[in-house]
Amino acid sequence: MYHINLKRLQENFHELATQFNTGEAGFNRIAFSLEERGALEWLKSKLNAIQVTVKEDAVGNVFGKFGANNLPSISFGSHLDTVRNGGLYDGALGVLAGLECLQTLVENGYKPTKPLELIAFVAEEANPLGGTFGSRALAGMLDESYTDDKLKIANLTWAQCEKAIRSQHEFEAFLELHIEQGFVLEEKRAKIGVATAISGILRVFVRIQGDARHAGTTPMHRRNDALLQAASLVQFVNNVAKKQESNLVATVGEFNVYPNLASVVPGAVECMIEIRGDLWEEIESVEEMISDWCEQHIDASLRRDVVKYPNALDASIQQAITNVCEENDVSYTKMLSGANHDTKSMATLSKAGLIFIPSKDGISHHPDEYSSWEDIEIGTNILLKTLVSLSK
Repeated sequence: MYHINLKRLQENFHELATQFNTGEAGFNRIAFSLEERGALEWLKSKLNAIQVTVKEDAVGNVFGKFGANNLPSISFGSHLDTVRNGGLYDGALGVLAGLECLQTLVENGYKPTKPLELIAFVAEEANPLGGTFGSRALAGMLDESYTDDKLKIANLTWAQCEKAIRSQHEFEAFLELHIEQGFVLEEKRAKIGVATAISGILRVFVRIQGDARHAGTTPMHRRNDALLQAASLVQFVNNVAKKQESNLVATVGEFNVYPNLASVVPGAVECMIEIRGDLWEEIESVEEMISDWCEQHIDASLRRDVVKYPNALDASIQQAITNVCEENDVSYTKMLSGANHDTKSMATLSKAGLIFIPSKDGISHHPDEYSSWEDIEIGTNILLKTLVSLSK
């Protein structure tokens, strides 16, 4: 059975880390930057060297297809952009592991019955055009809000976004290998996480009204402190999330305090409540509980800001991954993906699966992000063997 070349994979990581970075702390290949563009061109050169069919679409996504070009592909990949001051592995693992899978199969003379297609998506991380931009463009998920004026920040047009759309008939399956970015695998001492679903996200914008008064002359019993109201909201949101016997999580962030002066009692607070989980009905139920509590206890107005529904991942792809793990005596656990990934977009086009490897101490989006080479090798081999099983 095929086995990846870890030394080559390490060398590719080294090239990516040293050649396409700004010199700031951590790793900086920001979406639509020269560094991201350089990394994608580097990937194209690596793909051209193994003589697969290399293409780039109208928004910058890069493809390397191995096998018949006229058949639906078993696709796989991730992204090469990073957050500012990010880590080495987020996104890059899925692309470089996918490249290594192709390199291994080509040099061993493998002949896929179904073509294998590596995809490096552009602009997955948060950016002015929204996260998972490249995969959403490919899946036809961008809406009429993406005007030419909005898109010019990335030197794109709406016509280019439309040209990048691909159909369901072009893909049979999609797989993404990614670091977990959490604690589940470490706590369960498992080497592989098999994602069952990707969380839905509901963000609710909240404005809390108080009275801005002089902090020195307004007695405590006469105050209407908006920040104090906000503090009680934070406690309620956390408590109601903890009571759910599920994967649901809730966070209050993005605080703005007005007028934000030491000498003035806060007169207004704006914040964002984010609720994530795999059951949309439960997410909406928690939203309703928060809304009812606000109506009873504080002076607040609420409106939905972001709505992203959960995506259940294909059971047959999960089974293919677990079969490979069992055949190779690799420990695994099934788990929810709390973070968004390009897989979420691709799940609208084909059967999709997401494979996790452990992240030390759950650290991600930070220079200290770390996954061991042992875990990277195991994860890449699981990806390789799963691709082989799906492409037969």
